[in-house]
Amino acid sequence: MTDVGELRDIVDWQNGLVAPMIHFDEDVYRAEAERVFDRSWLVVGHEDMVRKPGDYITNYMGEVPVIVVRDAGGQIRVLVNKCSHRGNQVCLFDRGNVKGFTCSYHGWSFGLDGTLTGAPMEQMLYRGELDKAAWGLEEVAKVANFHGLLLASFDPAAPAIEEWLGEDVRWWLENFVLGTPLGGLESLPGWHRYRSPGNWKLVSENFIGDDYHVYSATHVSWLAMVAEFMEKGIRIPIITYPGTTDPPLYEGSAGSGRSAPFGMGMVVADNDSLYKRDLLEAQELGPEAVEWVEYRQRRLLEVVADRPVKPYGFMNGLLFPNMGLMGFFSPMLGRHFQLFHPRGPVEHECWQWTMVERDAPQVVKDLAVQRVYQGQHMAGIIAPDDVENFERMVEAGRAPRNWRRPLHYGLQFGHETEGPTGLPGSLGPNPSEFNQRQFYRFWLEMMERS
Repeated sequence: MTDVGELRDIVDWQNGLVAPMIHFDEDVYRAEAERVFDRSWLVVGHEDMVRKPGDYITNYMGEVPVIVVRDAGGQIRVLVNKCSHRGNQVCLFDRGNVKGFTCSYHGWSFGLDGTLTGAPMEQMLYRGELDKAAWGLEEVAKVANFHGLLLASFDPAAPAIEEWLGEDVRWWLENFVLGTPLGGLESLPGWHRYRSPGNWKLVSENFIGDDYHVYSATHVSWLAMVAEFMEKGIRIPIITYPGTTDPPLYEGSAGSGRSAPFGMGMVVADNDSLYKRDLLEAQELGPEAVEWVEYRQRRLLEVVADRPVKPYGFMNGLLFPNMGLMGFFSPMLGRHFQLFHPRGPVEHECWQWTMVERDAPQVVKDLAVQRVYQGQHMAGIIAPDDVENFERMVEAGRAPRNWRRPLHYGLQFGHETEGPTGLPGSLGPNPSEFNQRQFYRFWLEMMERS
């Protein structure tokens, strides 16, 4: 193992050379659990998942299980899902509504704010000496609500959420991820979860900007199937998946300095081809759908009225460290939010949930959801392609002998900003590996912070 202090020698992000060791070494994995996951702002859900007092979901922050709950006063709290008595999980389900949490081991009970409210046979066994105020559930130090997106950090000294995200990241998240100008998003119930081979960084960097694999090799079978089915007149939702062959497409990059990187792939800018395509599909769905597509176009144009570039959306992206995004350039697509939870150096777990534009008509929402299930989903035809690649990467790179030669992240090196100007962040050619280089730049900075 190379000492963590020597990572700069093997993570040469400036030149696009990154050692495979960082995806396999146990010591690096343990160090980043503390320096990345314990110090970052991590996405834990959306406020629409916990609408009423007592509503909760369970999730993870790194490898730490947490409960996201709205307490009796309406405040959203994030609690570590670990009983303070013997360490048993106190919440066993993905979501629900409760008045409190009770440990199944010895029966200690806790309020929605994490306070210890009781212990069986308390007076007889503890003789009135149990300090309940000191033995509640651990509460995560910081929680933020950014236009409905819930983030939390274990670090009491973490920068304010506005500083962590940065002005340009906030602009893209607010307007083109969270749908604020359109009335916000509605969360569909439940998580879709699966385990996959591969270090969490490999799947994160895939989402932050790797569109190279989409057309070059990985998903060519899907593209061939689309062409064949269209020729035969088979128009199931995944076959009529919104897309554009009308250039240009760009890679979007936001976040600099201390702010977390946010990368977007297939940004559609100064191009109304997707709007016209959505309008044509809306006409097949009925007047309500047409009205919605026209309304959202007016609202998006208002957002960028003073900008020389007027983006329609983007396809894939990632907010550092581990929130992946898919399906953000059409109302006819469900918006996939994915969290890539680390599960050891060579494995991760994907937790995915789907959101739709809250004020869209139901016929649009129904179509958007079908495309999620048929596409970027383990029961679909896109995600399994990626999982197979991660499995092969683990097999090829597991041997320490194969850690010596660096991986190559040089695509579009030196040409990163050759795109339109005038939007927050920057636009460059697509595909590119600029966002992957920025991902490892920030990861290295966090690993080196004392």
